[in-house]
Amino acid sequence: MIDENDPGWGSTELPFARAYDYFKHMTGVSLISIGGVFALLDGAGAKFDPRRVIIVLGAIGLAGVISLLMAGALASIEVKPVPQAKTARQVRYSLIAATFFLAAGLGAFIQTFSSAILK
Repeated sequence: MIDENDPGWGSTELPFARAYDYFKHMTGVSLISIGGVFALLDGAGAKFDPRRVIIVLGAIGLAGVISLLMAGALASIEVKPVPQAKTARQVRYSLIAATFFLAAGLGAFIQTFSSAILK
């Protein structure tokens, strides 16, 4: 049985190490996705609607910014400790927001790219 007062296995580990790795990974995925969008905008292939491209880049960019800021915030916990409950709430909301914006941006890109190719 697990005692609630017992820190348990891995108590010497950082409490948000997985979240830090997730945000670090999401930052990289966002940067690669933005690079992929720009690579397809070279003008040699399909023509894209500029408003849709701005929406795509904005959504993917927001995912990257949220992820980068949260990775930085989690890395700075060792320097400036904050209450764990507050950090857990920020991590939870940021996980949802970063995932939502990346999914929305990539979904909008797939829709925009497929409609431009099939014209």
